[in-house]
Amino acid sequence: MKQKDLLKALAIVNIFETGKPFGEFATIAVLNDGAGISYGISQFTHRSGSLAAVIERYLELDGTVGRHVLENALPNLCRKEPVVIRAYAKDERIKKALRAAAVTREMRVAQLQIVFERYLKAAIGECERSGFGLPLSLAVIYDSITHGSYERIRDRVRVTASAVSQAGTPKGVTLTFEKTWITEYLRSRDRWLASIPRLNATRYRTRFFLNQIMLGSWELKLPLNVNGFWLRDEHIENLSKFADVTIGPEPAAGPDFEPHKQNSNLEQPRSSPIVLTPIPQARPQVLSPRFSVPSERGNAEAETPNFAQEIGEHIGRAARTFDRVDAIVTGVAYRTDRVKSLWTTVIGTIWQAAWAVFGFLVGLPREVWFVVAVAAAALMLFYLYRQITLGRIREHIKS
Repeated sequence: MKQKDLLKALAIVNIFETGKPFGEFATIAVLNDGAGISYGISQFTHRSGSLAAVIERYLELDGTVGRHVLENALPNLCRKEPVVIRAYAKDERIKKALRAAAVTREMRVAQLQIVFERYLKAAIGECERSGFGLPLSLAVIYDSITHGSYERIRDRVRVTASAVSQAGTPKGVTLTFEKTWITEYLRSRDRWLASIPRLNATRYRTRFFLNQIMLGSWELKLPLNVNGFWLRDEHIENLSKFADVTIGPEPAAGPDFEPHKQNSNLEQPRSSPIVLTPIPQARPQVLSPRFSVPSERGNAEAETPNFAQEIGEHIGRAARTFDRVDAIVTGVAYRTDRVKSLWTTVIGTIWQAAWAVFGFLVGLPREVWFVVAVAAAALMLFYLYRQITLGRIREHIKS
């Protein structure tokens, strides 16, 4: 398989993941898919274990920037419990360390090596075992391994070479089986993605490949509209230069990442290790009561007003004004309580007298009249007690 086909598969999946043919080394995202931190050119995630693999390789390459933070976090980044993933997705120290490390040669080499070893190499091996050689087949398998659950869907496909039409030359038979199997695999994967709510939004991946099959674009000839991004030859050429591979009929052994150790394009000025420590609390500044500034007369000092004293006086005046207002409001409240208590007593007495006259005139039974009178009196006493209690509370607060 040509190196250009490898790079096309890599670019397509990178567009799916980051919106670009070749993602940024320092990119960090936390998506709403439960995968935790996604990092780097291929969005290595916590849940998949690829983030831990990148960090481990970075440390093996003697990366120094953010090393202390990453070393301490690595054991937990190898864990995949949801509670651990959620906790580290909120850890800003880890994110800062990853962004800082991304400028180094060691982190860039680590990411490129893990992309090839963990994803692209596995896709190449799967194609070789199945006898697949079409660029679209490699891209489909690479995307599935990157996205996850390739083996689960692969084992559901029941297409066999014997079940495919035997028309044509032996080469044609092989191509027919490959196309049939890949098409059925994509349909199964698309149905599976649609069945899981959190993955339904990622069906644009399978839809892209199914559309290419409908167009007969098994060679993935450029330009291609990949999820709204037009992938062109120049993108692949730039990617080829960056990855130190030669576009042409090279053996499908994958990119050689050793030249990066001498590649000046990736070299960055080595900076001092970034020590990520908690930001100390700011100490309050003490205002000197007097300070001097050069005067227009020369070296003589002109004294300025005592600003601390002026601020204190302003605060004192504001406090006195507030006290006056509070006293007025409190007084009104007390008077309001007294008025309410007085009117409660007056209105309650009038209501009881009116009820007695009404009951006598209409000839209500004595038992009914008595029960209603007692209930009215109880309500009046309860409200009167409430007003008195509120007044006492306010007097206690004032004292």
